[in-house]
Amino acid sequence: MSASCKVFCYLTRPSEYGRELLVFDSHDEPGLEVPKGSVEAGESAEAAVSRELLEEAGVAGIRIVRRLGTTTWRDEQQVFFLAESLESVATEFEHIVTGDGADTGLHYRFRWRRIDRALGFQLVQGCGRFFDRLLGDAEPWSRQ
Repeated sequence: MSASCKVFCYLTRPSEYGRELLVFDSHDEPGLEVPKGSVEAGESAEAAVSRELLEEAGVAGIRIVRRLGTTTWRDEQQVFFLAESLESVATEFEHIVTGDGADTGLHYRFRWRRIDRALGFQLVQGCGRFFDRLLGDAEPWSRQ
């Protein structure tokens, strides 16, 4: 991956209300974000997704379901992934970002939200770029 590549992760889990998406409150603007971050030199996009989830949310047990799409913003390639949580993660929790990125030490407040059209409107610009693909097939993802 190039040095100007960022990964975004739509981390999901099943619930009694349907599929849910892990989101956190944005520090930059009103709205919600999904875990994301830069791909490091020599790192695959898939490895970056796992690392970013661990650093930003403290979540380690995931399964990448598929790559949802790639887009370009300014000179940055952005790759969006759909992943599924394989471990029990609290409905709401707080985490201080680890690692050595620009957001290290920031305090994020996470929660799971049901995947529906209203949630798509609450995501900050950029984070919702491939959200419509979650709405189209929110139920077929299951552990195999």
